[in-house]
Amino acid sequence: MPRNPDVDDLLSEHPDAVAGTARRVRAVLLDAHPQLAEQVRRGWHSINYRDPAAGFVCAVFPREDRVQLVFEHGARLPDPDGRLTGTGRQVRALEFTTPDEVDPAVVVPFLDHAVELGAGLRAR
Repeated sequence: MPRNPDVDDLLSEHPDAVAGTARRVRAVLLDAHPQLAEQVRRGWHSINYRDPAAGFVCAVFPREDRVQLVFEHGARLPDPDGRLTGTGRQVRALEFTTPDEVDPAVVVPFLDHAVELGAGLRAR
């Protein structure tokens, strides 16, 4: 996985548990979809991910005691096990407090659906 000094700089502001969890989420995202372009957004205090066909797909938000993986169109994603948090009209998030909680078997299907959904919305 490429080293992005902006990501390292952003995560250096957080406790080791949060930084480690964010790095684990990042690794799962980029391993599953290496085409994602990564950008640190200082104003949002996030690491954002864009897909060439789908546009903005998701963002990692390191918080004081947890990491949120926010999906841009999360309210439209299938969630039969009720893992996504949020009640807004558009976004939903997966939340993690330790790197061990970041299970690719959970994260990747949400990411796959998010990329597919975003590409479909942009193709209209």
